[in-house]
Amino acid sequence: MFTHPFSGVRLAVFVSFFAFVLSCLLPTNTVIHLMEEGQLIETLTLYAYAVALLYLIFRSDLHIAFMTRCAIILCLFIMMAREADLHKSIAHMSMLKLRFWTGNLPLHDKIGALLILLPVVAACLFLLIKHAKNIRLQAKLHKAYAVTTVTFVVLIPLTNIADRSLGLLKENFGWHAPLWLVAFQTSQEELLEMSLPLLALLAAIQYKRSKDIGDIVQVYT
Repeated sequence: MFTHPFSGVRLAVFVSFFAFVLSCLLPTNTVIHLMEEGQLIETLTLYAYAVALLYLIFRSDLHIAFMTRCAIILCLFIMMAREADLHKSIAHMSMLKLRFWTGNLPLHDKIGALLILLPVVAACLFLLIKHAKNIRLQAKLHKAYAVTTVTFVVLIPLTNIADRSLGLLKENFGWHAPLWLVAFQTSQEELLEMSLPLLALLAAIQYKRSKDIGDIVQVYT
């Protein structure tokens, strides 16, 4: 399964389908409760990030260059911190929202947030500039790790859109979604978010295997 070019896509589709089935079979309030912050799904997501990070940190034979590995680890760590709501640790407001920067927060709070975010932005730019083109080319060749990486990247904005969709409708149009739709939306968003660290782990495993058997041209340099 792990060696199939589209195993990462299959994982994402399976998780989405599982979320749909869950929202259909379980009582609405139960689904919403399971997806709430601090409940089962968020806890499992944090464990999944921990496993992926430990694998990337302590597995010495991944064939990933030091700077690239550090950038990936930093990005995953920040994603894990966001999942744990640590991005709201300054003034109890998300530093990822525009109002954090345009509001009346003390300057030292904004500087602290900037010092946290700048290394993450640098890591993302490094990965984008150094590897995006090669990942895209390898994905076109149906290399499993590259397809899984693309799936991971695509899911990030999709889960954010899912997270904000009903809230934006409420804020802009005053429309309150029925509970069954809230259950469907939150189950999709939370479970797909849980798949992100699993996809990162899968991509690392697939890349190692491909390098071990000499199946790909070097991408992570």
